[in-house]
Amino acid sequence: MGIEVHFEVAPTPGLTPDLHSDAASEIEFGDTLTVRAATEWGAIHSLATVAQLAGESHAIKRIHDRPAYPWRGLMIDVARHFIPLPALKRTLDAMSLAKLNVLHLHLTDDQAFRFRSEAHPELASGQAWDAAELKELVAYAADRAIRIVPELDMPGHATSWLAARPEWGAGPAPQPSRRFGVHEACLDPTNPAVLRAVETLLGELADIFPDPFLHFGGDEVNGNWWNAHEGVQRLMRSEGFKTSDVQADFNRKLTSIIRQLGRRPLAWDEALHPALAGDTVIQAWRGTRARDAALAAGFDCVLSAPYYLDLFYPASLHHCFDPGGDLVAAEDRLLADDRTRHVREGLQWMAGFARLPAMPVAPAGEQGQVLGGEACLWSELVDEGCLDSRLWGRLPAIAERFWCGAGAREAGLLERTAAFRRSLARQGIVPEDSETLRRAFPELAPIEPLVEMLEPVKWYRRLLGAAFERRVSGLGESDVARPYDADTPLNRLVDHLPPESLASRRVEADLAAGSDMQPWIEGWRRQRQAVSELAQVDAGLRDASRALGELADILDDGDCSLSGEKIDALAGPFGEYLLPVAHAVASNRR
Repeated sequence: MGIEVHFEVAPTPGLTPDLHSDAASEIEFGDTLTVRAATEWGAIHSLATVAQLAGESHAIKRIHDRPAYPWRGLMIDVARHFIPLPALKRTLDAMSLAKLNVLHLHLTDDQAFRFRSEAHPELASGQAWDAAELKELVAYAADRAIRIVPELDMPGHATSWLAARPEWGAGPAPQPSRRFGVHEACLDPTNPAVLRAVETLLGELADIFPDPFLHFGGDEVNGNWWNAHEGVQRLMRSEGFKTSDVQADFNRKLTSIIRQLGRRPLAWDEALHPALAGDTVIQAWRGTRARDAALAAGFDCVLSAPYYLDLFYPASLHHCFDPGGDLVAAEDRLLADDRTRHVREGLQWMAGFARLPAMPVAPAGEQGQVLGGEACLWSELVDEGCLDSRLWGRLPAIAERFWCGAGAREAGLLERTAAFRRSLARQGIVPEDSETLRRAFPELAPIEPLVEMLEPVKWYRRLLGAAFERRVSGLGESDVARPYDADTPLNRLVDHLPPESLASRRVEADLAAGSDMQPWIEGWRRQRQAVSELAQVDAGLRDASRALGELADILDDGDCSLSGEKIDALAGPFGEYLLPVAHAVASNRR
């Protein structure tokens, strides 16, 4: 099929997209497929639409294709685990096909500083990018209609800064850190040298990244250091400040620097404060209340709270949240879903987690706008080896919501998402999950009927480990060691297991259709024997294997009237694994 592209405005070589770039297009189907777009960015997105429709039979003659939201993003945390440029480039290839248009790079955190500054090379961690490498990535992204937004997180999450430059800190010199969780280390907001360094670093980023936005972080600032710092205490006494006011004063200086660089500031929702510069865009991550608070106070907003890919939620639960819509029903659905049942206390705790300041209400007509949404992949449990499986089982569903907004259809979502993943494999961008698992764990081939039914536990349960119960009970977790740090090898099955078991969904569909379940039953019994013959299988897998074997017997007997306690026992968790097919079997009433 030939493609003829007509531009109302000729494309400009070397131009990079921005927030207001026109992404609309008109596609006509006939003997020749014709695409009309006002910009090259619209043409690129339209070709992604054509690729998605390739091979389908349809009676559509014309599509007017335009996004519901101008900000359709993905944030990748490259600080906890370094993600090399080739992996980011293939991610950009896939993002373009999904019509995502923002890659947000979280360049710094407590564990590492991934930008090799010319002025301050001492800050860079062992693996970091220099200006030339980042400029290459910017150009690669622009060719795919994607903007790159850089983030330097401050004044908290700054241990990596202060391990190299302890004189910039508001407390004792920290050691380099590999642990996860909130750290105390903060930049000293009263030190003129800190602001000079920040101005230099942001200036370097502005030279590299042409995007109109610079992200300054601002999340999870721990005031303990500031409370013990003489200079900060003097500032608080002289100005009548609380700790939140100290951060707001620092943010005021940051936003001034960013605006002087010709950029617009962007920050996590902890930056919300009556003194915050009004042109700052708020990235809402602490629940949808943060979105609403920002909008009511007149701040534009990018919603991320429902799109945290590192929490292992299934695609449908991400997809049901529309960035600009009423989110109450979607939040209720997240709480009620069988697959989040084992972390319900954590989700309820999270709903009250955000401490939002009292903000003045913007006058009528001056409320903030929802610019769109951004999925987030924090990398405590993600490295290059499992990057693809963490992204492409669910991100296409989120991208569809960002593009279609309230018009997104849930019917057929899993099929569309799976088809997108297969198309990535056909084009050689990323392999299928099953292929990756077989290559990484060939010894587990005999227990594939078990492996394909498993999912990792949800929310922060993997990351917190034994601290999970203490976190949700409000007891704190300082005396409980977390099971992972930045040096933990991510080489186990659970580290590479897809967050959503598509095989479980097929079982559910077969049960609903009254199909012959014997092939499933036989496989589940076969795996039970195979697990018993393997020399090294962790306790969680053995327990899940026994539960799946029991589900085979229950399904074969035809009496699936299980109590809630029995369902929970058969669904798990088994260590860090879930067996969600237990809920499908229990709902069967043959």
